[in-house]
Amino acid sequence: MALNFHLVKHPDMRKDAAEGSELYYAQVRALKKISFEKLCAMIAMRSTAFIGDVMLVIEGLLSVMQERLEEGDIICMGRLGNFRMVAGSKGATTKDEFNTSFFNDARIVYVPGTMLTDIKKNAKYEELKPIKDPDAGNTGKDDDDDRPVIE
Repeated sequence: MALNFHLVKHPDMRKDAAEGSELYYAQVRALKKISFEKLCAMIAMRSTAFIGDVMLVIEGLLSVMQERLEEGDIICMGRLGNFRMVAGSKGATTKDEFNTSFFNDARIVYVPGTMLTDIKKNAKYEELKPIKDPDAGNTGKDDDDDRPVIE
């Protein structure tokens, strides 16, 4: 399968670009969102587990991840990758002056594993073709309708 994209015209931001010039840039578009329930059903179909069992295991995984990330652990998930919590801080002139209010908001860092790294390396792209409605007639609008075709 390929990633779907469409072209969008944006200002040319290069240093040597002429004022007012524009370029076409690709934007990758997701066409579907897979719900948690659908994901669990798809996993259940590939195993001997029932959908409820899959949901239970994933919810358990999320609970353990929350608990361990809050403790500062690195969560290693094999080919999926690793998760860890990090946070920077403002500086203090002395050690005694520093306190925990100097911390910025914590964030979770995700490092993709081998499976996802391979998916990125092997990505293919397919342009979404605009929809042309023959029954629409001449509306006086530009013929460049940028709505994607979902086949």
